[in-house]
Amino acid sequence: MALCPKCKEPVSQFAAGCAVCGTDLEQHRRERAGRRSSRRVSLPGLPRLTESEVLLVLIGLLMLAYPIVGLVLALLAAYRHPVLSLAGTQRTVLLALSGLGLIVLVATGGMGVFLY
Repeated sequence: MALCPKCKEPVSQFAAGCAVCGTDLEQHRRERAGRRSSRRVSLPGLPRLTESEVLLVLIGLLMLAYPIVGLVLALLAAYRHPVLSLAGTQRTVLLALSGLGLIVLVATGGMGVFLY
């Protein structure tokens, strides 16, 4: 169960509107998804990256160090991540990272590149 953003009454996660106050819950979900996808991570001297771009970089690095963990995270992010609105390109990158993880896993016997 979720709560209505306006009156805080419990509502079904599938409800289109609040039965108590009439708030349009679908519009609220679209706005919240838009805010999540537009969040930017910024460090001084580095380009501004979206949350999904940071996730792709971190999974790529993790894939080299710990291929099994990176492989699992890449596949989970590609198909189950609730925050990311993964476009075709980002999902393709995650699946390519999964392939890279399999190659690293086989080539290093599960040890990873950075663990030697």
